[in-house]
Amino acid sequence: MDDPNNNTSKPLRPMRFGIIAEGCVPSGMTHHRRYKQMIAEAAFAEEMGFDIWGCSEQHFHGGFGISSTEVLYGAVAQHTSKIRLRHMIRLGLEFNHPIRTAEQAATVDLVSDGRLELGLGRSNTPAQLDAFGVEAADTKAQMWESMDIIVKAFSQETVSHEGRFWNIPEPVPLTPKPLQYPHPPLSIAATSVESITQAANKGLGVMAMDHYTGWDTVKAHADAYHQHIQSPTDPVTSVVNNSLGFLCLPAYCDETDERAHAVGGPGALEFAQALQFLYAPMAKKSADYAYFNDVTQFADKVNDLEYFLETTPSMMVGSPEFFIKQIRRLQDLGYDEVILRVDGFMSHEKIMNSLRLIGDYVIPEFRHPHNIVRHAFSGGAP
Repeated sequence: MDDPNNNTSKPLRPMRFGIIAEGCVPSGMTHHRRYKQMIAEAAFAEEMGFDIWGCSEQHFHGGFGISSTEVLYGAVAQHTSKIRLRHMIRLGLEFNHPIRTAEQAATVDLVSDGRLELGLGRSNTPAQLDAFGVEAADTKAQMWESMDIIVKAFSQETVSHEGRFWNIPEPVPLTPKPLQYPHPPLSIAATSVESITQAANKGLGVMAMDHYTGWDTVKAHADAYHQHIQSPTDPVTSVVNNSLGFLCLPAYCDETDERAHAVGGPGALEFAQALQFLYAPMAKKSADYAYFNDVTQFADKVNDLEYFLETTPSMMVGSPEFFIKQIRRLQDLGYDEVILRVDGFMSHEKIMNSLRLIGDYVIPEFRHPHNIVRHAFSGGAP
């Protein structure tokens, strides 16, 4: 594999930091308490210097997932003032009418003073598709048609549409319009080179995820995006969002690697195990999801934390020094942002401490390296 640190052809862009919350509720806790904690975590992430906070739309997972993301964004908007609020992701499927998605996004953009960002996806779990009656083979086409309608609604006085999944026969205005002009930044979540290339050719940002097969895949995805985003061949918007993000699912930072592995390791491995039960069945639903079967390549490693930490940045569990090393490598490959899932069935206090360590020791390395005081100390980060 090419040396990821040998990238001197172009200057590195500033790295942005994001948090993705997925509503993981520890056993014995109520959703009520956990949602209040997530709002507090978003406000603290802003204080710690994070650029973006968001969550993914998930259904039918019990103690995991946020089903009404747009409602939670409205609450977080009232407890923050600077951090941007991004859908990571909003499902662009037929049960979410694109006009409703545009209306809700525009409303959050207004109440947040122009901080909303909209990312679409097409689902990665069988239960969601089955319960809402969505054919797996149609999800990609639905997501792209949804994006087309949303862009029209945002940027045109009125929108009408005749398509495969939605028809708007008479022109209607979007009410309200978003505060950001002509619309909030747009992106998609992508797990394949094909989807990343298509998004780049449409002028959209990408949140790349599920790189569990290794750093070669991480590099291939970055190369594909940067090759095509320079001159989009099929832009859906007049405003190109040249932004390549990397999602770390899961992530946990503690004072030392040993403490991080002890606290965050079990949840990280549980996530790797869950992928076997979620993604392998999806691979059988449609050829469009066939690459999901890649998870079977590490089926015998789901109890080996060291394997994942060495093989992929998709699982980031360690000290601030470990985070800096991994994120620097992503930056060298051309990623503009790292989005961390510091939310995995652990206590609110542990999550807050992880956010504190990232804010105190990791983010400054990429934002203010000249201002950091460096001297030897023992025992890890204070």
